[in-house]
Amino acid sequence: MFKIAIDGYMGSGKSTLAKGLCERLGDNFKMLDTGAIFRAISYAYYVSFGEEVEDSKVKGLIESKEIEVRFNGDKQNVFVNNENVTPFIRTERISQMASKISVFSFVREKYLKIAKNFASRNNCVMEGRDIGSVVMPDADVKIFLTASEEVRARRRFEEAVGRGQKVTLKGVLKDLRERDKRDTTRATAPLAPCKDSIIVDNTDMNLEETIDFCYKIVKDKMNKEHVSVAIDGYVCSGKSTIAKELARRLKYNFFDTGAIYRGIACAFKYLNYDESKIDEKYINKFSKQIFVDIKFIKNVEHVFVNGVDHTKDLRRDDITALSAKISPFVAIREKVLKIQRDFAKNHNVVMEGRDIGSEVLPDADFKFFTTADESVRAKRRYLQFLERGEDITYERVLEELRDRDYKDTHREHGAVRMMPDAYLLDTTNQTLDESVNECLEIMSKKLKKVF
Repeated sequence: MFKIAIDGYMGSGKSTLAKGLCERLGDNFKMLDTGAIFRAISYAYYVSFGEEVEDSKVKGLIESKEIEVRFNGDKQNVFVNNENVTPFIRTERISQMASKISVFSFVREKYLKIAKNFASRNNCVMEGRDIGSVVMPDADVKIFLTASEEVRARRRFEEAVGRGQKVTLKGVLKDLRERDKRDTTRATAPLAPCKDSIIVDNTDMNLEETIDFCYKIVKDKMNKEHVSVAIDGYVCSGKSTIAKELARRLKYNFFDTGAIYRGIACAFKYLNYDESKIDEKYINKFSKQIFVDIKFIKNVEHVFVNGVDHTKDLRRDDITALSAKISPFVAIREKVLKIQRDFAKNHNVVMEGRDIGSEVLPDADFKFFTTADESVRAKRRYLQFLERGEDITYERVLEELRDRDYKDTHREHGAVRMMPDAYLLDTTNQTLDESVNECLEIMSKKLKKVF
């Protein structure tokens, strides 16, 4: 699990940052608003006993109430004895009470149990005041968010006014200073950055700038674990050959996407599905019946479908033809897309195709787009046919290549296109070594540790 801890002062924007990072990182990440747990306890106390906080009453409440966090999609709700108290916990009064109640050890034990259990089961973003030091000391990224008192007070004031509360900026600043003092001087888990925290002062940043800045920190850390290289380009521009050699030199996995489609086609035949019945409904049914697994055995990619290794049959002509028939269907494309992305998350990988950088791995660490003069690409293709003993003319190969280029650049899904953050690799006058060396030189500027 990948864990992101966000700590910091009240009004620094921790909750907003956590939500923004979760949205950027996608469905695999969830956010736990730890402050909402304390607020829910404080609200339950306020309803029962009023504002005056007493040790014995807080302890009795904790022992008698069940506190539970539930998610509706990506929306977090906090329940106290099965009552959803989320709509009532964002007032300034409850915020101040939460700061007082959170210092009790039995309250923190309750909160820690909920938070640690959540972190053990999810890729998560968690924000609070002791996330990096106590809740997730093993967090992959620790951010400590701060800003000047005046800026934080202004933010809290505008939030309160937006909720229809009658407050003054002077009063909010006074409360903020008192809250800061309590948080930084409390005996249990006082507010302070960890030794390995990255301190982010967003006094002069707006919301989007803060999220952009911290998102880069997170992605840089994630990419240090596994590096992904996407190589797209035109047919016969050398992308497959370059990808294989680049992976070999880097000792990365070369991921052959076409092999997956061919493996699925093998399974189609192996399971005795009928080619004459191919349509969307039939393919959807077939797709639900198969489980695809990719394993590298002695550095060779093997495609297993329902436990059967189909690797030896992947290059048969009938499998190639069948693969072309079934690959355009959404159910098949989505299955392959998930396999590609899951693999890239857990391995150093070089992946080649026609939409890797644009659709499959839009966040790839490096994107290369290969091209070459039309005549050079046609000559390469022509020589390939001759080596296989096929009777074909150069003129016909050129005509077919132009037709293929048009279809690749105009197809509805995964059209060939160069992304703005991709490096153009023109192989017209380059040998394989020269092309690979150019890629390595570009990569070395960013990832010195690889070399």
